[in-house]
Amino acid sequence: MRETPATRKRVLLIGWDAADWQMIDPLLQAGAMPNLEALIGRGVRGNLATIRPILSPMLWTSIATGKRADKHGICGFTEPKPDGTGIRPVTSTSRATKAVWNILSQKGYTSAVCSWFASHPAEPIKGSVVTDQFARLLAVLDHDIDPGPGTFHPPELAEQLNPYRVDPRMLDAQTLLPFVPAAAEIEQEQDGRLMTLAHLIAKASTIHAAGCHQLRETDWDFAAIYYDAIDHFGHQFMPYHPPAVSGISERDARIYGPVMEGCYRFHDMMLGALTKLAGPDTDILLISDHGFFNDQARLGTDATEDPEHWHRPFGVVVAAGPSFKQNETLYGATILDVTPTILSIFDLPLGADMDGRPWIEIFNEPVTPDRVFSWDKIEGESGYHPPNAEEDDPVASAEAVAQLVALGYIDDPGEDVTTAVRNTTRDLLTNRASALADSRRASLAIPIWQKLIEDNPDEDAFRLQLARTALVVGQLDLCTQQLEALKPEHADTPTILLLEAEVLLLRRQPEKALEKVHQANKAEPESVRILNALGRIYLRTNQHQQALEAFEHSLALEPESPVVHNGLAQAYNNLQQHQQAVEHALQSIGYAHQYPAAHLNLGIALAQSGREDAAIQALEVCLGMSPQNRIAHQWLAKLYARDNRNQDKAREHDLMGQTVLTRGNIQ
Repeated sequence: MRETPATRKRVLLIGWDAADWQMIDPLLQAGAMPNLEALIGRGVRGNLATIRPILSPMLWTSIATGKRADKHGICGFTEPKPDGTGIRPVTSTSRATKAVWNILSQKGYTSAVCSWFASHPAEPIKGSVVTDQFARLLAVLDHDIDPGPGTFHPPELAEQLNPYRVDPRMLDAQTLLPFVPAAAEIEQEQDGRLMTLAHLIAKASTIHAAGCHQLRETDWDFAAIYYDAIDHFGHQFMPYHPPAVSGISERDARIYGPVMEGCYRFHDMMLGALTKLAGPDTDILLISDHGFFNDQARLGTDATEDPEHWHRPFGVVVAAGPSFKQNETLYGATILDVTPTILSIFDLPLGADMDGRPWIEIFNEPVTPDRVFSWDKIEGESGYHPPNAEEDDPVASAEAVAQLVALGYIDDPGEDVTTAVRNTTRDLLTNRASALADSRRASLAIPIWQKLIEDNPDEDAFRLQLARTALVVGQLDLCTQQLEALKPEHADTPTILLLEAEVLLLRRQPEKALEKVHQANKAEPESVRILNALGRIYLRTNQHQQALEAFEHSLALEPESPVVHNGLAQAYNNLQQHQQAVEHALQSIGYAHQYPAAHLNLGIALAQSGREDAAIQALEVCLGMSPQNRIAHQWLAKLYARDNRNQDKAREHDLMGQTVLTRGNIQ
């Protein structure tokens, strides 16, 4: 039911693509982001774990739906046009489920959506929509393009907002100098990077102007504004950011090194305007879909080459407002949790088909969300699937594809339409399979990989993905079959050796697995993935001190890895150092809540420390994620047996543990 004015709730969702605490925290300490500092000061903050593949259109649609890409249907940057005459940027009409603004619209709430990924054409929701087409065409073009039909809902917004589009050619020196203080040294006839910067600033300013207009001029309950600038700045200018990267000249590092800090300070200024317009009674969620490598982990001098691999797996989240606690840290959050949390603020039920959870632990008042089977099955006017679903502006579509090429996100489709459509379809299938492989539904990816192999028999990348997925779901013969089918030049690489080692380890041949890992280590020393493999084998062979040393070495290289912290938790448990095990298990869960092995190790450590009630809770969480975990059943049987009131539960878990063991489950 709609709130009365006295109890009305408002939520502002702000998206900063690729924002990263590693960049933000030094700026906060220097007092360079006062508006973000103030927001954090009246709320909670935390890491926000991403999901794979780390591609923005998929991730921001997951944020807006609470579902992975195999459910929401947006699986890449581009898609074939409905008539097969080429490709276009992904559209809202390809989304296979309701977004949060559709659900809110259906329940009578008014939304204002600005520049969200894959929001074009605008859906006729209750409220207003400015699609990603509005500012998209300003990013790399040297001429103005009318955003075209479908950019706005209602359409009359065009007259109000088109004057807000910022022409990058009109930006003066005072605008650019905070980003590039040494701009006067640049020979712009030979160096186009300053103009690239101007385009990015213009696009971000255009989005900001439109979003502020919606916040100021419309009566909204929920608003969502998405800025892609930090990610695009990063792909253009992060290689120049200090510390120095090998291959970047001292002159370029000196001139362009300040750009990324300028980008974050620019976003802080825009945040100040948004928070002022929203007011103190609005719940504000500031999030990013992933981070961005910014230190020694950077991959080279060109961040537009293989852009996904520049993305760190942890973004940021800040939650502030009347619904939330203050001065606390949010742990175990993922991008899939954003929509469930927003629905909980509005006291609306969650869809049982959503993959995330609400952050009930940070709410001021206790929250117990109800559930419905699926919001997609509930009828009502939501604006989902606009009536002109096939409407497409061919000029704007072509220009938008050109921008994606220039930013490195897609290859140039060229003039061969058939090839472009085929390649795009293949990429969409690849991304869908990758999304499934990253979920509990990994087995559903196997037939997709097999189809891709059938259609592309000479590409070993698909065989490798099938091998990885088969390993995850325990189909060891299929995994081995695919590894053996790889071309000879791909054999004995560290990746293949580690997969072979995992198979051998699961087949209870740890000595042979160790040989494979040592062979991989010779080719790739100081590698986190190899150190982790060593740690797992040492754990399996009861070499617990060696396992501890391997994981500690890995932790020094990757301190935010949930896998490493879980390995340390298991090693400390085996060494009977249970308090250390508790600490590392909690760290692991804090980075990745949906990690049953970490909850298992936490439960074991708590049980061994005498904290039986907490141990039972952790082990039950583990089984909620991994119902066939034999060890969790065995521990729960033991713990419940100590309580005369829970003998039935003890027998139930004992039976389940024996059943799993009989079936040969290796967990």
